[in-house]
Amino acid sequence: MAGKLIASVAVSALLSSLAWIILQLNHLLGVLLFISAVIVPPLVFRNYYSKRPLRLAPFLIISLILMLLLMPPPVTGPNVEFGLYFATGCWGRKADTWPLGGGELTYSCNKTVAYSTILVSGVAWKSSGVRLPVLGRYVTLYEPREKADNAYSEATKRVESEGYLGIVENYVSDSDIMRDALFARGGECVYLAETRILGGGLAVISARGPCRGVKGFALRWHDDYLWNASEPPTFVRYRFNWSSNGSVRVGKLDLSDWPGEWVRNTYKAIEIELKGTGYVKLMEGKSGDCMWSLWVRNEGSHYVALKGKEILVLSGKTGEVKNSAEELSPCGLRNGQEVKGPTPEEALNAVMAELNGSLVLKPAGEPALWSLAGKEFLMSVGGRNLSVNLLVYGIRGQCDYARYLLDASDGETTSICLERRGYFVAVAVKGEAKDVQFVLSSIKQPKRT
Repeated sequence: MAGKLIASVAVSALLSSLAWIILQLNHLLGVLLFISAVIVPPLVFRNYYSKRPLRLAPFLIISLILMLLLMPPPVTGPNVEFGLYFATGCWGRKADTWPLGGGELTYSCNKTVAYSTILVSGVAWKSSGVRLPVLGRYVTLYEPREKADNAYSEATKRVESEGYLGIVENYVSDSDIMRDALFARGGECVYLAETRILGGGLAVISARGPCRGVKGFALRWHDDYLWNASEPPTFVRYRFNWSSNGSVRVGKLDLSDWPGEWVRNTYKAIEIELKGTGYVKLMEGKSGDCMWSLWVRNEGSHYVALKGKEILVLSGKTGEVKNSAEELSPCGLRNGQEVKGPTPEEALNAVMAELNGSLVLKPAGEPALWSLAGKEFLMSVGGRNLSVNLLVYGIRGQCDYARYLLDASDGETTSICLERRGYFVAVAVKGEAKDVQFVLSSIKQPKRT
């Protein structure tokens, strides 16, 4: 007979879970479901409770406790108003919103970017979603994609009707942006983006004004912490204990207090930063709970090994580092395989081949900025000369920062970032808008999904 008490409590818990979900969408329906959670089970099992009315007391107590335990964690994320502010830098509507129409929420303001005053505006629509009981995971039930798509398409038509030329699509590297484009007319530019924003919603963002300011605004989300670094900052940021073994530097990092996933992510972060500073993976291996890799740049090498929750780094000349790895590392060079990873120069040549397919390049000098590999070219389009810079970087953050420095410097340069052979190549073209469009459209870029 106790099984019917357990069954009635289970029915109550199920209705309570559903009530917490419905309450977030409709307060009245949610309250009614909570009431039904304590009324429906006794009705379903009325024969049981009519013979044992005292069992209603533990049923009610347990059901009320379960209601409290099933409550979803409180929502701590920002709302859509903050999300639109974060995307635009505007709080409220203070200026014209052309080329955007209206939305559930509209912000606009004038901003100074790259020594230029531009007009930034944004329109947003809220998504509808709920937090699941116990888990707290947010589930989106409705996303106003159709409204945002229509707003973006209408804004594009308005910009093009005013004589602006679309120079490039997929201008910004950001996972939240669903589609974007940069337009130019003389020295004036317009940037449009359809994007997800914090707080659960979609927005269409616009920036218009002098090109250097518009491009600087669009590319402002960059990370320059690894820019032009001579050695991976990870070696400094984490507290390695350093010693020497002859001419080889030995670094040990004990992460025994960290979760295993964090330790593995740290090992991967070291590899990413080695690549970002110009090292190329030569060998790697895995054996049991050991994994290791050997990186080279000119005559220098770094050996990185992870065993359990301890990371070992050996730095020095390649031959000496290999000998020290066999001597000092618990992983040694076991199960080692040559990787023969591509070099920055190979990534550069791959993009050059794409450009040479339709354009004639003439070497013009040294690259405009620091890079792992790079070249500057001149090309002629319709009798007009263009300057093209190809700059290779190990991580996307470096490529994005290079683009910001180039595009916001004079407003005449427009760049894209391509991923080729494991590297990121900034292609920066300086010239008239229609010529820049011709060059950039000749390069294959992945479409956003």
